[in-house]
Amino acid sequence: MRTFAERVADLRVEGPLLVSDRSSPLGAAWLPDVAVGVDLAACGYGEWEYLLRGFAEVWTWDAGFRAQCIGERPFTTRVLVRRPLDPTRFSGSVQLEPHHPDDDRALTWAMIAPWILRGGHAHVGVTQEPATVPDLRRFDPDRYERLQIVHSGQRWDILGLVAGAIRVGALPAFEDLSVSCTVMSGWSMTGTFCRTFLGEGFHERCWYQGSPVIDGYVICISSGGAGRAGYARLGDAILPPDDARRTIGAHSVPIVELLSEGEAETHHSVLRADADGPQDRYRLYEVAGTGHVITGTPSLTTNRLQMERRGFPPLLREINEKPSDARMDLVARAVFESMERWLRDGAVPPRAGRFAYADPTTDAPRGLMDGSLPLARDADGNVLGGVRTPWIEVPAAAYLPHSTPRPGRCKPAPHAPYSDPVLLADLIAHMRPFDPPTLRRRYGSPARYLQRFEQSALQLCAAGWLLEADLPELLDSRRTACARF
Repeated sequence: MRTFAERVADLRVEGPLLVSDRSSPLGAAWLPDVAVGVDLAACGYGEWEYLLRGFAEVWTWDAGFRAQCIGERPFTTRVLVRRPLDPTRFSGSVQLEPHHPDDDRALTWAMIAPWILRGGHAHVGVTQEPATVPDLRRFDPDRYERLQIVHSGQRWDILGLVAGAIRVGALPAFEDLSVSCTVMSGWSMTGTFCRTFLGEGFHERCWYQGSPVIDGYVICISSGGAGRAGYARLGDAILPPDDARRTIGAHSVPIVELLSEGEAETHHSVLRADADGPQDRYRLYEVAGTGHVITGTPSLTTNRLQMERRGFPPLLREINEKPSDARMDLVARAVFESMERWLRDGAVPPRAGRFAYADPTTDAPRGLMDGSLPLARDADGNVLGGVRTPWIEVPAAAYLPHSTPRPGRCKPAPHAPYSDPVLLADLIAHMRPFDPPTLRRRYGSPARYLQRFEQSALQLCAAGWLLEADLPELLDSRRTACARF
């Protein structure tokens, strides 16, 4: 069996692939004709797409759920890189993520792109799910005809090999940059990918010249206690619910879990304490007033629009309730900034309170996921505990993590782990706005409401849960609530 370093040395890169009127990357940062996405050129950034090929180990479980390598298979994947055009602006930090199988989207980019651009960081997205390869070929047969991921058990090694390629400068986009740290992250299914990457020992296998090629992890909206959704399969079976690998352990590098209310309902069985030891650096952040599918965040990805233009069916996620306007992305940017300072300066990040659970004998779970425990809520219906966001501390609505599907207008994506509209809508957060008499009784006037909301936001900024640069965006988004007075 070849070593990790040998497989990194064997990698071959093709590209960057050309961009034309007829061909551009799926998930290109910016669509200028409709002004959708992020205008990288205006921010001094460039975007490059490569095909990376080599041999990745294939991993599965034996009968006792022990990881085993069953050999190597060739692969060709695509790697999408965004970085500052001016090398002197590069911070040294790379944000690496496996693309989500729904439309091959980069969900970390969708959440924190403004923070990446402000800080001079680089972003690298990697196609890793075999089921998306046919979609990519259909989207652009000429561009993606050579993609090849023949076994789902290759995914883990592919991500490790890309991290290794970044480390050694094998990707041309990094030839003139000095990389100081690489953080891997994911959301939902790709957050679960990161959990499994750690739990199955891939972090420890992907070392180069005595150090890991991944320096930290941010695992977002993935619950280790959520059955098959909470831990990816290396074989055909589902990891038992009481298996210790579902709980994040010590891996010598900083690890953060970032959850909404939706995941916290099943995460109770895998909770663990925060830690600051030399071999165990860990934080869990649960964000009040947020849900698994985040509707209040502006869309920064272009994949779905690009695919619809090529004849793919539209994405339908309509619910009967009013979609939530909560901004999980703004909290996420602060969390990634904390991770950056943890790695760069050794600055210990803040700790946060955890959600409170209700009495399961008197409060039925609101979600459909097996093993859910209801969260404790105040008289308005808002959750108790967790990171106390301004929309919860100065509420104009009740925020709830589950919804119901609008008939005929809520359909799961082809590669989603949920199978029907009811399960999809159960992942979508909604809000119940307070009526005008309630708003006037609580705040008196729109100006007073906005003043208190801003005070709350400033307090969170001082505590490290929001970034000062994002406050104008948050405050602008709250002005719509004033129309209800």
